[in-house]
Amino acid sequence: MITKLDDISVELFYEIFIYFQFHEIFNIFSNLNPRFTAIVSNIPFIRANVGLNGMSIAATEFYYAHLLRPNVCDRLISLCVSHTLAIDNGLWLASNLSAFINLRHLSLIDIKRSCFELMLNTSTPNTSLVILNVHYTEYYQAAYTFKGVPEGAYYKRIFRLFPLLRVCRLRFRRHIYNTLDTQIVLPLNKTFIPIETNHLHLQSLVLRECSPTFLSHSLEYYPQLEELSFDLSTHWLPDKHPLLCNYNK
Repeated sequence: MITKLDDISVELFYEIFIYFQFHEIFNIFSNLNPRFTAIVSNIPFIRANVGLNGMSIAATEFYYAHLLRPNVCDRLISLCVSHTLAIDNGLWLASNLSAFINLRHLSLIDIKRSCFELMLNTSTPNTSLVILNVHYTEYYQAAYTFKGVPEGAYYKRIFRLFPLLRVCRLRFRRHIYNTLDTQIVLPLNKTFIPIETNHLHLQSLVLRECSPTFLSHSLEYYPQLEELSFDLSTHWLPDKHPLLCNYNK
């Protein structure tokens, strides 16, 4: 018995679409016939990867425009944005994150510090996101991107932006040496930026590097953690910083 494409159920097509990038689904299927146009236009849950594997400029521009359409942005549930080989992906995300009100999984690869901070400072709180992953493909990118940033500098803003976060993977690396960002003021007698707020929804926390003092502090605020992964490091301060000297006495 010969099965025609028109005989295949919509649900089966949605299962097949899992194995394609979203822009591939759109380009291959949306213009076949009216039925496929309707199927592609009504995918209930959209997953998109922007900038991965040397993505073409045309594909990137497709995502920039298509994901912001009123009937699309509220169906986006998973978004991976890579800044590895692109200039504007991080800036595009920071400028438009608030549009994706039902986003549940956000993965950032090699994002620039300026874009990351812009996202944290200007986006509207998202109560749908449950997984945040910040990853760097090379050691030097993880270190130099956040050069001079004290430990714990972003936690308060991350959990204010994503209050229902359950899984948080922050793969920053310590890179202080002789510098410390003068725009970030440390609290009195603290070698890190305190968390200050309990986040009871958090179940899994992955830290690339973490000082013993900050680790102990974190556990006070996240006692409900089911999974914790980290590598111990020294304090995220210059070697001759007064706070560090006092701490070691």
